[in-house]
Amino acid sequence: SYQIEIFTNCYGPFGLVAALDGTEKLGMKEIELSVETHPGVLDIPRKMEDLDKWDPSQVDRLKTLLSKYGLTAESGFIFVENTDKEAFALDKIKFDVAQALGLKVINLSVTWNKPLEEAYKIFPSVLEYCEQYDFELALELHPPLYDNAEVFWKVAKDFPGFPLKANFDTANVYYYNQDPDGPAELEKVFERLAHMHIKDSMCKYHDFTFPALGEGTVPFDKYFEVCKKHNFTGPISLEIEGHDEEQKSFAGKQDVMVRSVKYLKGLGVL
Repeated sequence: SYQIEIFTNCYGPFGLVAALDGTEKLGMKEIELSVETHPGVLDIPRKMEDLDKWDPSQVDRLKTLLSKYGLTAESGFIFVENTDKEAFALDKIKFDVAQALGLKVINLSVTWNKPLEEAYKIFPSVLEYCEQYDFELALELHPPLYDNAEVFWKVAKDFPGFPLKANFDTANVYYYNQDPDGPAELEKVFERLAHMHIKDSMCKYHDFTFPALGEGTVPFDKYFEVCKKHNFTGPISLEIEGHDEEQKSFAGKQDVMVRSVKYLKGLGVL
């Protein structure tokens, strides 16, 4: 069986507490935590002038909240948007929190859809800072660091001193590439695979349709064949980031999550 998590970002607009509540109601026990500012829980400062307001003991507040819902987190997601080295002080806190929580893998995005050289302004600082920590860094499948396997390996070779890993996304591969062979793309990064995002879509380029699992056209059976072949059992997190009418309310989003979990059980992976 597979280690399946619920990515807290599924419940994005409803907030972290709603995500934990929804996950518990699904009967799931593990989450991939978006390590960012969660007001009232994890008040990671967003501006340099608020830097000295950060209180590391807030990590304990988060741990208490997780145990209240009977949940554990081994994976996290961190987005480094700012390429200004001075502002990296704000992002450092996210990595400190990840270490304090004992996370094992961090799915990382550095800028989004910017040119690679833009991301490279801050990426070396990220790697240098994370060398002291225990977690693995897995690149999130989106531009500019990992549009596809070819780009992933270019970046990995540009930074040979750091054991960069991959976080493969079963839907983003179609969103950012025109008519790719998804399962073949997964094969190409397998030796560096540390995590996966399991997400459904219509497999179309730049089409932001992300329904419940099993309601799109992503070939999950083929992806799990690749996983089985390489004895990869996870962690894999369920990610549903659709913004259609149904997913605009918490109840609607929860129903989509329920159908997705049911689909995974039907596939025999849960």
